[in-house]
Amino acid sequence: MKNRLKVWCAGISDQVTPGTTTVLEGAPGTGKTAVVDDLAARWEACGRQVVRARGSALEGDLPFGIVAQLFDMADPALVPPEALGALQLTAPAADFAVLHGVYRLATALAGTSGLLIAVDDAHWADAASLRWLAYLALRVQRLPIALVLAVGAGERCDDASYGEIMATCRRVTLTNLSADAIAGLITPAPAPEFVAACFEATGGNPLTVTRLLAALEEDGVPPTAEAAWQVAQRGAEVSAGVMADWLRRRPAAVVAAAQCIAVLGPSPHPGVLAELTGLGPVELTESVRTVELLGVAGPAVLHDMPGPARAALHLRAARSLRAHGASDRVVADHLLETSPGLEQWAGEVLDRAAQEAVNQGDTPGAARLLWRALREPVANPSRALRLLGVAELVGNLPGATARLREAFQSDEDDEESAVALSYALHAEGKPAELAAVLSGGSPWAQAHLAVHGLAWQEAVPSSVSLDTPAGVLHHVMVGDISAEEAVSLVSADSTMSALASAMILNLADALDSALTVLDDVDRAQAPALRALTYVMRANVQRRKGDLVSARADLTLAGDHLRQDGRWLAVSTWHAALLADILLEESRTDEAAAVIAAASTDEARQMWTYGGLLTIRGRMQTVRGDDHEALESFLAAGRHCEAWPYRNPAPLAWRSGAALAYAALGDGEQARKFADEEVSLARAWGAPRALGMALRAAGRVTAGTAGRTLLEEAVRVLRTSPARLELARALVDLGVVLRRQADTSGARASLREALDLAQKCGSSAMAARAYSELVATGAGPRRLRQTGPTALTPAEHQVAALAARGRSNEEIASTLLMPADTVEGVLSGICRKLGVSSRLQLSEALDGHTGSDPFGR
Repeated sequence: MKNRLKVWCAGISDQVTPGTTTVLEGAPGTGKTAVVDDLAARWEACGRQVVRARGSALEGDLPFGIVAQLFDMADPALVPPEALGALQLTAPAADFAVLHGVYRLATALAGTSGLLIAVDDAHWADAASLRWLAYLALRVQRLPIALVLAVGAGERCDDASYGEIMATCRRVTLTNLSADAIAGLITPAPAPEFVAACFEATGGNPLTVTRLLAALEEDGVPPTAEAAWQVAQRGAEVSAGVMADWLRRRPAAVVAAAQCIAVLGPSPHPGVLAELTGLGPVELTESVRTVELLGVAGPAVLHDMPGPARAALHLRAARSLRAHGASDRVVADHLLETSPGLEQWAGEVLDRAAQEAVNQGDTPGAARLLWRALREPVANPSRALRLLGVAELVGNLPGATARLREAFQSDEDDEESAVALSYALHAEGKPAELAAVLSGGSPWAQAHLAVHGLAWQEAVPSSVSLDTPAGVLHHVMVGDISAEEAVSLVSADSTMSALASAMILNLADALDSALTVLDDVDRAQAPALRALTYVMRANVQRRKGDLVSARADLTLAGDHLRQDGRWLAVSTWHAALLADILLEESRTDEAAAVIAAASTDEARQMWTYGGLLTIRGRMQTVRGDDHEALESFLAAGRHCEAWPYRNPAPLAWRSGAALAYAALGDGEQARKFADEEVSLARAWGAPRALGMALRAAGRVTAGTAGRTLLEEAVRVLRTSPARLELARALVDLGVVLRRQADTSGARASLREALDLAQKCGSSAMAARAYSELVATGAGPRRLRQTGPTALTPAEHQVAALAARGRSNEEIASTLLMPADTVEGVLSGICRKLGVSSRLQLSEALDGHTGSDPFGR
């Protein structure tokens, strides 16, 4: 590497000859000093004289300081009397006699062999020395003297003599090294990945590159692709050291500005920066410019500061920012870097900032703030403990349950701590304590207990009021309230209320209203809550028959569930919905794999496992395993007996059991289960659940009575947005009509079913409808090439939101996509659907005009 550097410097050194003035210009670390060193070595090797000096920002006011450095070792016999004052730093002024005396000294040293005069950091030279250098530069062409000045790129020097030199010299600009140049410094030949890592760590700065390569060589790091990962850490250390060296040579004002900017971050508040540095406007402006010119990074500056000084600067920054109206979170970030035991206001700021972080979903940040807040005097330690526990719970950090239990025990009347502890216990799979923790008896506590009851049988409350949407949802699941009454009690004044209300609206067939509520749920939530929201959206879309959108929402939910897999009730529900959609797509083996993977011992304790058993029964029915299908449906019933939930709207296992019994020839049992589901569905009053129950009853009832039930199922489902269930009922009715020789009626029913199944994206239902249609003697028909089935999953989501009246900005926010791309996506959707505006999207997507039975 050293040989390579010598070759690089030689290319510049060869340009410096006697009788010339050369200025080497470059940013810090670009190799100015290395070139001067090489020049000096070459001139001395040829028997020539070399004198050197270096400017300093700290000595810029010392007259003839540079001249004294250059000639302090000169033979006293050669020093003219006029030059003594300059060399001894006693000359009162840079008059002609002094300048000429030093000039005569330089020519005497040059003799006939030659003299190199090199001044590093000449932009910091004192005015008297600059005047002499300009005096020499005007006369150097006829002398065996080479004058070389190294200056920093962009450095300011307002001295007239400096400007005169720069106007007449030959300038050589030193730049950063390219990746190829860095590769040339490394032996043996490096791997491209290693070179790229070196370039990224140093930016090609020659000084930093050489120090990094030397450090890596000392560490024994080979220049291979496998070792490239080691470059970043070592590079950060080397860069920090180089920057610290640069900064130490600067005036106190520049150091202060660099430290304050490092603490405050980029684009600091001007008033705060001025207050912290204590500099006047002109000095501050110049100091900031110098810091920017040096490119000194914040971490390097802070690392070079003593710990107590750094903490004190952060505390001063916190006070100043607070006085200038900065947010609690900004002020608190500085307090985190200080030692405990501050003023009373510090604890209050940390506490408020932690609450802000929790609200924004920044759980690691909230945990840090709360840990620190607990080491300061706080007005409500129990609240701080609870917030810390919530942050740890949401962030899946260790210690959440212990922290929340401590908060709960310190103030058992604090319902918020009780609720937070209950979800920590839920996440750890400890349902036995839930009822005791939420035993306060208030509607709010009972509502949360009801939410836990949707997963754990031990958490189902004995009684729940209708004062909250979660309480209403409990009664909906039990089946002792009608759909119309339940819908009238929904509200969305909190996240939990919104989710409970969306579930009620979903079960009551107010599907568009349910989607609207879910669209408005804050997306800045923990992964588990986002996963639940997307699973609920997928469930609504599945009930509408929009399988493509449902599948897209399940994909998003899966991404969040992989980040936090503690919430088994949601994961099991997700698996059941995914398997159901796979069955509709005729991907039976994939559905079976999903069901098997989700059927864990832990999942078997959840109420949602009943849904997985029901889907397993459907999958076995598709495979023709009627005995196994019946056992799965009955197992779902036995599983659900531990809960008081009898409403068939969320889980219609009875109709599945009825169809399985009928397939095995047990008509009596089939009708028993079908009639029970019809009775429960009529009490609930929503058309989808009733239509599905009537369809099952019609299939297991022979003759005219069965046809009548199927016709009623179709009529009821036409008032529902459940298009896929309508398609199923139409197929079953078409089969009965064909068997009763009503060929015309059968064909009409089956054609409508085929069209609906294709629009919904159910290849399994479309295949069955098509097969039955062919059995009526109808000729084959072309499958749909345009329409909703031609849309991608992303297009389906955009189209569905636009059809519900969402603006482009709202669609972009909901789907986390750039706002300026939404219009282009909508244009493509309109072309595929054959419509001219977004006002026609709803009809194009639905293919029919179903009404909301509750007028929502």
